[in-house]
Amino acid sequence: MVLTCRNTHILLIFLLASLFIVPTMVSASPRKDIAVLPFKNVSGNSGCKIGNAVTEMLITELAKNKNFRIVERHRMEDILKESKFQMSGLSDTNNAIKFGKLTGAKYLIAGNITLCSSEESQSSFIIDFGKKKASVELVIRIIDLETGIAIGGAEGKGDSDRSSTSFTPSSVGLPNIFDSSKSVGTATTKAEKGDLLIEAASKAVIDMGEKIKTIFPLEGYIIKKDGEKVIIDIGKNMIAEGSLFEVYQTGEALIHPVTKKKIGHEKIKTGEIIIDKIQEEFSYGKITSSTNEIAVGNTIVLKKD
Repeated sequence: MVLTCRNTHILLIFLLASLFIVPTMVSASPRKDIAVLPFKNVSGNSGCKIGNAVTEMLITELAKNKNFRIVERHRMEDILKESKFQMSGLSDTNNAIKFGKLTGAKYLIAGNITLCSSEESQSSFIIDFGKKKASVELVIRIIDLETGIAIGGAEGKGDSDRSSTSFTPSSVGLPNIFDSSKSVGTATTKAEKGDLLIEAASKAVIDMGEKIKTIFPLEGYIIKKDGEKVIIDIGKNMIAEGSLFEVYQTGEALIHPVTKKKIGHEKIKTGEIIIDKIQEEFSYGKITSSTNEIAVGNTIVLKKD
């Protein structure tokens, strides 16, 4: 078939017009892609060797929450080597943005161990009373890898202690038959001190994990609406019946007046919904209030207590 110039012109107009009527696709995943850098020891205690353990514990803690998807550590380290980035260089905005594109991560967590201490106290008369204590404090910064801007931070603190008693035979005139040991009991070994530090670090990580959740509230989308009833793309093990969500429309892009970079979009609250039935991959809810029309594709954010 031979197309005339007029027919070609009409076809071109039709193709151009179709670009504007293709429905916008909505991401089906509310998950946050996060990369976690190895923790640095800035505590001043050079003997503190728990950096790798703390990093792995935080990755494990975040992975428990379906709201997060963690970039595998070995993949992240490979990308750093291949791109010749230094971890310290990721504080540079351009490097951070490039790193985000290479890893697919949306956020970067960079952390420091600011306190790492263990101590032992003892009081004595006939029976020695000993107490061993370890303390760990952590701090992180969270960087948005689309903008290179730090969006928040969190701290975590943890303590672990143990008490013990030992009997000194010579204190009551008895011979010491336990070789060269001065008392019947156990001294704090290097391994025990390490265990105490790991226990304290674990508590600090759990403390920090709870604070990270408040920085990243659970988000999703409305995927179907029928009157006052809605279906959202968040399911089992993430929410409970009775959970409340705020509903938002995406507004205009926000452009920084100086840097001219896009730093996000305006969020316009349009109402609230309550969840009444939960399935494996989605949940049912109903609209409890609205100021504007709630529609498919609107963002939902779990409401804080």
